[in-house]
Amino acid sequence: MVSVSYSHRIIVDCNFVRWISTSLDKKSTIISKMLRININSKEHPKENILISDMDFDKLCTENVIKDKDMIRGCMFPFNIDKKIEGVNKERLPEELIRLVMGVILTTEEPYQVILLTTKNGKEEYLSKYSDFLKQLRNFDVKDEEESLVILNDLYKKYVSEREISR
Repeated sequence: MVSVSYSHRIIVDCNFVRWISTSLDKKSTIISKMLRININSKEHPKENILISDMDFDKLCTENVIKDKDMIRGCMFPFNIDKKIEGVNKERLPEELIRLVMGVILTTEEPYQVILLTTKNGKEEYLSKYSDFLKQLRNFDVKDEEESLVILNDLYKKYVSEREISR
């Protein structure tokens, strides 16, 4: 199996996953690429693409995620409580929990994190947390179109490494 050192770790939010689920023409391609990227990560096998455990549970309850086991292959449910004790997730806005996740992940290789969302989601993050985001050098928020570029780049890295290893 190929092991790839990716330039970024990725967090996906509910908006992004809902967007994928409604993008019927792109859905299988996006999920397939995410699966390959996630499974073949050298530093974080099966944990390069993350989703907060709260988002994962919410999407399962809403039946947006129908096959938990398959989806776990392309996005790993991240439990922030395991990294920071005493975080009261119920009292914090979901967006802030994702941003804190991102900050935590920038302390681990590859030290670069991207949050994938939608255009509306990106506008919401920027309107509520722009001062906070400006201070983060290794963290960025991308909308769905920008996300496709990121996922394609990471997937090309995987394909290149796979070809070299043959």
